[in-house]
Amino acid sequence: MKWKGIRLLCITASFFAILYACNKSDPGGTGSGHQVEFVRTTISGRITDENNLPVTGANVTAGATSITTDANGYFNLKNIYVDKNAALVKVEKAGYFLGTKTVMIEIEKNNPVNMQLMPKTIAGTIDAASGGEVTVPAAGGSIQLPANGVIDPQSNKPYTGAVTVSAAFIDPSADNFRQIMPGTLRGINTNNEETGLQSFGMMAVELNGAGGEKLQIASGKKATLHFPIPSALRSQAPATIPLWSLDEKTGLWKEEGQATKQDNQYVGEVSHFSFWNCDAPFPIANFTVTLKDQNAQAIPDVEVVISASLTDTTSIAGNGYTNAEGVVKGTLPASRALKLKVYDKCRNMIHSQNIGPYTTDTDLGTIIVNTQMSSLTISGTVTDCNNIPVANGYVMLQLENVYYSVPVTNGNFAKAIIRCNNNATTANIKAYDLANNVSGSTISVPVSGTTLKAGQLYACGTALTSYIKYSVDGVNYQTASPADSMVAIITRSNAIIGSFSKIDSTITHIIFMISGGAGAANTMNTLYVSNGLSGGNQVMYHSGSNLSVPVAVSEYGTAIGEYVSGAFSSSVYDSTRNVSMPVQCNFRVKVTRVE
Repeated sequence: MKWKGIRLLCITASFFAILYACNKSDPGGTGSGHQVEFVRTTISGRITDENNLPVTGANVTAGATSITTDANGYFNLKNIYVDKNAALVKVEKAGYFLGTKTVMIEIEKNNPVNMQLMPKTIAGTIDAASGGEVTVPAAGGSIQLPANGVIDPQSNKPYTGAVTVSAAFIDPSADNFRQIMPGTLRGINTNNEETGLQSFGMMAVELNGAGGEKLQIASGKKATLHFPIPSALRSQAPATIPLWSLDEKTGLWKEEGQATKQDNQYVGEVSHFSFWNCDAPFPIANFTVTLKDQNAQAIPDVEVVISASLTDTTSIAGNGYTNAEGVVKGTLPASRALKLKVYDKCRNMIHSQNIGPYTTDTDLGTIIVNTQMSSLTISGTVTDCNNIPVANGYVMLQLENVYYSVPVTNGNFAKAIIRCNNNATTANIKAYDLANNVSGSTISVPVSGTTLKAGQLYACGTALTSYIKYSVDGVNYQTASPADSMVAIITRSNAIIGSFSKIDSTITHIIFMISGGAGAANTMNTLYVSNGLSGGNQVMYHSGSNLSVPVAVSEYGTAIGEYVSGAFSSSVYDSTRNVSMPVQCNFRVKVTRVE
């Protein structure tokens, strides 16, 4: 019965199938070049804009789970299932191109991912009937559309009228290339082999109609792209180069055609729009490395770059960020002499050494980094609106434009962090109470020395907007973002809602499906609940599908960023004890996807 419940989940709520790893190994559309292996993990990080300021309210998705960034641009996707060797993180925000990062995962650990979004700048408009050409803003290069060559992919009908073209060139020689680059520099070539990529220029392009709808190139038609070749790369740019498009399902690049060098540009034809990349392939190997300081303490949240020099000014490289244990995984150029460099949070290089060459996957072991970075320990207490210690919450600390999330347990919090320097400065701190769905105000605290005693903080005054509160057989559970992952997916006939929480290595979750829609009588037709996952033994309670439980819906948002809220009473079946148990649920969840 227990496995029957899990199997039902894979069938009736297929978008959550990844969370339960219904298929442990699946080509996932990339064939033998990349085998997918789903694992459970946590991914967190911070999203910034072109000015390195936090992006608030961005929708972040990994696997089947989504969450929105908080006021500091921070997100935390806990206990999700993603591809171990190519976990794709997507970030969507109005006014920006889709942000993506593809990372190698440490299982059951927190994996840091930081991303800088690119503003969606309009390059110009083109009449769909006659076609035409626009210039890519700032960088040069161009996009040329054929006559009668654009369709509305939703209806698959030809589009007539003005086409707004948004475009951006991504310069691989720019200082912030690693932060803005979509996906990762790995691809699947036409022989279905995974390979490393050296970029000579990337381009983001989006077509929109008069009503803002996304458009695509019509079947049988092709657009022409002109990629400017950065001056630092021109001397080594080959006469022809493969063209690659970003697969937004796998996070890897896919080889599709080639571009030809014409003066200081690459020119190629494409049959659809996504991100496009002019790349020379090279062999790669996976690496793992652990960083510790001179006191044998792990160094978290620093970037490791492993590169092979091509000229005095250019190189090919792989990179990643260390987790709390100082561990990072990634890919490196194979069969080449390499340089390993470590950068702190302030982008200062703090270590450099020669390594390699390596021809196979390699564990580099532990590397000692003699660093002068200062350690700071923050501690304090948090009480709620009734001056009672907060049992479940966290504190958000902003220091030197870096953000840290510190958990609160039984009213207390403490965490050691690594600073870029030991200069006197000011930190901003805000406390959150997840049990009561509220937060306090941001306070400023002076920082000097190696300790920061924040004193007593108050999590009171500002209501949290998203939560799911439920009880199973009288035992209460609650999830709230951003500490927990929640998702609400709106389809044509259903609202599918789920929450996922981890406390002391135990995962709890609830998934339910509501039918009816906005302004109609709503019923719940599917319900699954887990009482936790501990020691590898998951107990799944389920009512299955084909239910008809009334739901008192007070909000039914139909667009991303709106809310679905309501309450219901039902029951679930515990096959381990052969009993039925009552369930009560109140929820308010932001819409994260519309299908």
